[in-house]
Amino acid sequence: MEKIIFRKFLYDLLVFFIIVSVSLSLITWVIQSVNYLDFISKDGHGLDVYFAFIALNFPKIFSKVIIFSYFVSLFYIIQKYQLNNEILIFWTNGVSKINIVKFIVQISIFLTLLQILLVYFAVPKFQNYSRDFIRTSNIDFFSSLITEKKFIDTVKDFTIFVEKIDEEGNMENIYIKDSVDVINTQIISAKKGSLIEKNSQKLLQLNYGQILDITNNNYQDTKILKFNTTTFNLSNFKSKSTTFPKIQELDSNILIACIKTFYFGNKNKYTIPNTFHCTKESSLKSLKEIFNRSIKQSYIILLGVVASILIFFNDKNSKFVFYKLSIFIVGLIFIILSEVNNELLSLSLSNSIVFIFLPIILFIFTFLTLLNFNKKIV
Repeated sequence: MEKIIFRKFLYDLLVFFIIVSVSLSLITWVIQSVNYLDFISKDGHGLDVYFAFIALNFPKIFSKVIIFSYFVSLFYIIQKYQLNNEILIFWTNGVSKINIVKFIVQISIFLTLLQILLVYFAVPKFQNYSRDFIRTSNIDFFSSLITEKKFIDTVKDFTIFVEKIDEEGNMENIYIKDSVDVINTQIISAKKGSLIEKNSQKLLQLNYGQILDITNNNYQDTKILKFNTTTFNLSNFKSKSTTFPKIQELDSNILIACIKTFYFGNKNKYTIPNTFHCTKESSLKSLKEIFNRSIKQSYIILLGVVASILIFFNDKNSKFVFYKLSIFIVGLIFIILSEVNNELLSLSLSNSIVFIFLPIILFIFTFLTLLNFNKKIV
């Protein structure tokens, strides 16, 4: 009978948890998608890149709401069982309060492991894919990038300045710096220009100007070529966005290697790719990110125990509303602490140890408090 009761409790909790977590994720996702639209459009990309980018960012958003969603869901289900007197089924079938707590802790541990797998492996991969998708995508809307009297360098190895643009998109007094490769550069000026499309290719047509061809970065060795009409093929230009991966996008093993390298001083033992520079600052960022991916998730177990305290209070008690509100506030404080704790880590490993093990210390304290309730409260 105990298994049947626990199975129903788990089903109710799982259903409500999915509803809450997916709803919060979608709301957050939609809000952030608006900001992403501005970011993508300013980068000159089209809707296909935009939708792919926001889709790849959904796992990150989902992982961020799980801790809060789990606490709210567990708190709601326990309260619902008490108010509907469903909790009496537990007592009449010989299920003790401490056994319910143990079952909730088991659920919390399982969810913690799933969350660690999600943020440790899946989220960084999807984050890296989303950024890489932008980095490797061609510029679709050059017209949205070009602004009057402003140097635009969004496009990789390409800077453009336009003095005037009329309503039809015709440009006047155009200046372009095109880094052909590492040592060769072209500086182009033209009196007039316009964006055209030919054979499904985007072209920048320039009229009445000249090209300064600088070889080996030697301005004294410059060739000047005047033209009446010339065109630039814009279809293959790439965005300049984020050349190197951000800390959130890096593989967890790379971050751990950097932490070990800096704190233990053995630079030959751990392999770190050339794209990531392991410095004093980056090692701290790596430590914070690893905390975010692993230790921070242990707050799920802590919050499971906090919500379980509600079981030990009788809903007929005159102070039940006060106890319920207090437990909920304590849970919210721990959720905030899980976020703030990450920022309290320092470059000193000895100082960071306290904050790294803080959720474990809080768990032990809360669990002992719960055992005390089990003895005193009937």
